[in-house]
Amino acid sequence: MSFEFDPDALRRIRLERGLSQGKLATKVGREATVISQLERGRHGLTVATLAAIADALDAPMDDFIKSADDRELVSA
Repeated sequence: MSFEFDPDALRRIRLERGLSQGKLATKVGREATVISQLERGRHGLTVATLAAIADALDAPMDDFIKSADDRELVSA
């Protein structure tokens, strides 16, 4: 089974936590432009960065991943 980062989940969870892109970026140690690009699906993501984001948002890494099965359901 393959997995894919879900940029919509990042934005949704960040907003649920009441954080701006800038504040999340500071917590993760990255630039706000990186968070913006991630949310638009235009930036590569390492496991280390995903782990830092999940930690900063107090959410499991699985919340930011969609499986191939999820993608098939969306496109059906």
